[in-house]
Amino acid sequence: MGSRRRWAALGTAVALVLGACTSESSEDRDAADGGSGEAGDARSVQGVTDDTIRVSLIASDLSALSEQNLAPEIGDAQATLEAVVAHVNDGGGVAGRRIELVPHVIAGADAAINPDAGREACLRATEDAQPFAVVITAAITPETVECSARHEGAITITMDSWPDSFYDEGEGRLFSVATHTSVSRQREYRAWPKVLDEQGLLDGKTIGIVRVDSTEQQEAVEEGLVPGLEALGHEVAAISVLPCPEGSAAAGCEQHDVAIQRLQDAGVDFVFLTALTLAGAATVEAAANLGFEPEWATIGNNVTDTVARFFVNAKDNYDGAWGIDTVFPEPTPAADECNEIAVAGGAERFERGSDGYGYTAVTCLQLLTLVDAIEQAAAAGELTQAAVIEALESFTTLEMSAGPEGSLGPDKHDAGDYVFISRYDAAREEFVPVDGATPIRVD
Repeated sequence: MGSRRRWAALGTAVALVLGACTSESSEDRDAADGGSGEAGDARSVQGVTDDTIRVSLIASDLSALSEQNLAPEIGDAQATLEAVVAHVNDGGGVAGRRIELVPHVIAGADAAINPDAGREACLRATEDAQPFAVVITAAITPETVECSARHEGAITITMDSWPDSFYDEGEGRLFSVATHTSVSRQREYRAWPKVLDEQGLLDGKTIGIVRVDSTEQQEAVEEGLVPGLEALGHEVAAISVLPCPEGSAAAGCEQHDVAIQRLQDAGVDFVFLTALTLAGAATVEAAANLGFEPEWATIGNNVTDTVARFFVNAKDNYDGAWGIDTVFPEPTPAADECNEIAVAGGAERFERGSDGYGYTAVTCLQLLTLVDAIEQAAAAGELTQAAVIEALESFTTLEMSAGPEGSLGPDKHDAGDYVFISRYDAAREEFVPVDGATPIRVD
């Protein structure tokens, strides 16, 4: 099946762009929604009236951090989404209704590292606003996403990598779309060693893992990475766990020297670095200080240009590290169209291919994916949570902000399907695509 985008409803005509979960039956979902909820009768559907569909936004404002090169330039998600909402509403709305956007913006580092700020925003966006759906954009804590996914009254649309437990807790209401970063944590971590092994990079290696002491990283490592290695016949010689205060997995973690010593004692010469951002950078620096020079492999945010700069203090030790990358460099036509919509609606214009350009496209596509599903459900005579979930699950191909198409399905609510190999270049202080960013499908 082709992409389900119907931009004609938005007054334009282009194609769109930039796991596992427990799905209920349609009957179960209808019962939870309080009835059949036909498109003309919105009385029993949270966030839906005869004239409006309420959507909450949870977004971060990283402008102050971006100015210090501590975060990528992600733009103003509220301004972007307001522009897209205006575009949809000016084109007749969705299912004959106007979108009512209720924004909740978290400023500064709290967005990415303060779980309490995230939970507060989640409660305001769900319990207080009572929306039909919640759109969660970039740089938001996992606790915020988990909180929103648990809210039975709303569908949650995200754009990042989450552990399977989040999807299970969401009982079919959580989706991650718009970018290949939206691959589920276990699926990505399970594919990680396979991608490296197919290149012969694990042959004869003594393997170690470094992670932080968080339930989501434990889940990803124990249910994704370790089984992925074992399936290929590779044993893990040592796993080092960095203790971190709650909500401080990016910073504040401790005992990096102890973690490195454990790997050294086990004779490790190839390290899967799952500790991200500042915790990962501190680990590599501790290794350099202790004269430990293994081959490194990392993943996720560690591979981005912004985070790669955090490793500068130990860049010679880190030189040649392998990265499993999801940030494809070339924007798609739909990403271009999304940026045009945003700029026309008053949002900031970014240079094509920049971080801001990509994040603008992702934010736009998160909402348009939801709009498409609502239109499809309403056209079939139902505008219920269950019907919109089923519509989302029918998008078996889904264009992304960059790279190949992704996909959704009844048992797959994470749209990301492709990664590529990159490698850290100490001279450039960034990861560089290997073989021209050839897409590798993640099963």
